[in-house]
Amino acid sequence: MKLRFLLFVAAVGAAFAQPPAMQTGDGIWLRDALFGEKDTFDSCLAHQPGQGQYHNHVQPVCLRAQLGDNIDVIASSRTGNTYREKQSGWQHSPILGWALDGHPIYGPYGYSDPKSAASPIKRMKSGYQLRKMTQRDSLPEWALGYHTGVSQQLTATQQGPPINERFPVGRYIEDNEFVVGSGDLDQFNGRTTVTPEYPNGTYAYFITIKDDGTPAFPYIVGLQYYGTVARGQVTVPAEAQDYFNSGQFSGPRNTTDPTLRTWQTDNAAAVARAVVGWDPSAGPQTTWPGTQPAGARAAGGGVTTPANADIQRIRTTSSTVYVNSNNLPSYVIGPWFAGGMNGGVFMNFAASVNVQFALPRAPQAASGTRTNTGLGAIGIWVNGVAIFNAADGASYRTASGDDAGGGIVQSNALHWSSASLEGGPVTPGALMTAFAQFEGKLATTTEAAATANWPLSLGGATVTIIDASGASTQAPIAYASQKQLNYRIPETVATGLATVRITAGGVTVPGAIHIVNTYPGLFRSNAENAAVAQVARVSGGNVVYELVNGPVSIGAAAEQATLVLYGTGLNGAKDVTATVGGVAVPVAYAGAQGTYAGLDQINLSLPQSLTGKGKVDVVVTAAGKPSNPVHITIR
Repeated sequence: MKLRFLLFVAAVGAAFAQPPAMQTGDGIWLRDALFGEKDTFDSCLAHQPGQGQYHNHVQPVCLRAQLGDNIDVIASSRTGNTYREKQSGWQHSPILGWALDGHPIYGPYGYSDPKSAASPIKRMKSGYQLRKMTQRDSLPEWALGYHTGVSQQLTATQQGPPINERFPVGRYIEDNEFVVGSGDLDQFNGRTTVTPEYPNGTYAYFITIKDDGTPAFPYIVGLQYYGTVARGQVTVPAEAQDYFNSGQFSGPRNTTDPTLRTWQTDNAAAVARAVVGWDPSAGPQTTWPGTQPAGARAAGGGVTTPANADIQRIRTTSSTVYVNSNNLPSYVIGPWFAGGMNGGVFMNFAASVNVQFALPRAPQAASGTRTNTGLGAIGIWVNGVAIFNAADGASYRTASGDDAGGGIVQSNALHWSSASLEGGPVTPGALMTAFAQFEGKLATTTEAAATANWPLSLGGATVTIIDASGASTQAPIAYASQKQLNYRIPETVATGLATVRITAGGVTVPGAIHIVNTYPGLFRSNAENAAVAQVARVSGGNVVYELVNGPVSIGAAAEQATLVLYGTGLNGAKDVTATVGGVAVPVAYAGAQGTYAGLDQINLSLPQSLTGKGKVDVVVTAAGKPSNPVHITIR
């Protein structure tokens, strides 16, 4: 029952960001946010710090999908969408946001010739690459402007940690070097180019991603602005004119000026929605974090009354655009998970935070010293959500030999349903898959259970569940390797928040789960949510099973076609229903599969009326909790 992890991939109001001196630690080796915080990103690749300011450090994939930026939604689940870059037919990316220096931020696609709008569209390539180094005793040349007063060759007390499994190359932003001519963009992650909005040319930043769609350093804007950034708090002058306010335009909508027409205002009266990790099956909520299990913490934000999404107000002068938002988008955000927190749920929740930005309408290239893109907002997406740079607030501290500040970056494990491969609640008896985070090792050797009677120790590893009552129970293990471990939650555990400890080679890797009575999950065979299923039909008086690996034929009524699904998390629930393509279908059986403990089987009778429906979602509901959707194709 070996499973492979499918992962596609990821002071507001100030007119300038803080300098690197605000970093915790020595402030020389700054930790990369993608390395340190990616497990707290939601499906939109965004998250929030303690004060609840929702933001992206890397590409805003949900905004890109909303604006049609060369990306497809290939699957949906209870915890968000799965996206994939289009492989052809690219269009020039739209403006996704604006940096505080007033320059636009485009998606990843632009003209191959920056001087010609007739040239082919290409994916913009970052000019940064990981350094080939054996020790962290020097800074890359680009970082000298960011680290004022620090020489390129570092003193002994300025050097970074040794390069090893805990401190791999890529942990710090200074592990990257800029190689002139190796990409399409400069060290600020932009270039001067013609664009659809600026046919005569402009300086523009571009989101950078790799060919597989995963983020590429420096992700959005580099560690310094290309242009001039005003210092001080935003003060809106009395002569500023309202262009948009409270869902209304003060006059005709501007369709020509990019600094006005690109803002997302159509959904300004829509209520922001979030999916919360305590129960993703409940769907998007207009208030959050909402009901949470006993003992759970919910720090740093949340929405207790519905809040409007996207841009709320725009004012202008001849030189400046002033923008206000609640810092919440109109697309669904969340849920947020973390390996060792709150039953596996990240404790910080996005809040409705009134943010105000001042953006120059005629930005200028900086002359002399460049302004650093430090901690905090460095720009704003067109939907009003904040943009952060590549740093997560932590840096290496020589005195302690470890990072200081930012999130807790240490060995832990994420624990997901083996069926749905989603975070969220789990049940007694459920099949689980743990994924090691950072340098964590879940086993000493790779080993699979030889029989269906799984052992309590495998690959040198043991799994212990400490449930809400304080009882400790060992879990049987199906498969063990250093980075992935499949196990079953014992049937005797109590519901509530629980701790999971995986011990191998004398080292324990912690994790956390939230145990509930029922939470159905269905097995899927790929990232597009194709069902792991069979079709059983009567032929010559015998039942014949066919593996579903393509379109399904229901056949004649006499064949009694039955769709056989596999899952986990029913936990003996009796009130099981199902829909195929939104149509309720009879549930012939829902319960234990029989061969493997924890494996559920659900048999659905397929009525003739579904013939020819094509690709349809299948959802099983138990105790009022809908499963993750999986799909089949009916011809």
